[in-house]
Amino acid sequence: MFKKEFVIENLEQLKDFANKISKCLQGNEIILLKGDLGSGKTTFTRFLVENIDKEAAEYVNSPTFNILNEYDTERFKIYHLDLYRVKNFDISDIAGRGLVVVEWPDTTYYELDEPIIDISFEIFECEKRKISLYVKNGESVEECLKQGL
Repeated sequence: MFKKEFVIENLEQLKDFANKISKCLQGNEIILLKGDLGSGKTTFTRFLVENIDKEAAEYVNSPTFNILNEYDTERFKIYHLDLYRVKNFDISDIAGRGLVVVEWPDTTYYELDEPIIDISFEIFECEKRKISLYVKNGESVEECLKQGL
């Protein structure tokens, strides 16, 4: 298990954070994004996808109304979910078949066997964000993040 907290002061730092995480991904992880509206979850996802495949990044937007967006990238498929309006959404059909990024996740996802990367965003002082990062079931991701963050 890996935990770390730090402060992001601007969009460039958020982009750098997403870049470091993207380098550690193998395509079977589940990233759980938590935070208030406007805290940076979708922006982080856009930066993450951009680091994986620049062309796919232009299609990244919040899937609030359609719930799920899929991005085909050079490295692996990415499933981007926004569950703000949905409760008890079953992701077992896509878990382990690509990178799954979930905004407003269900707490039951922590019970899955896939590597879990939990990222919480807390807004303070206008543009600044406190980021809390937690990794479960992902030893290779943990080792990579320990070296890169």
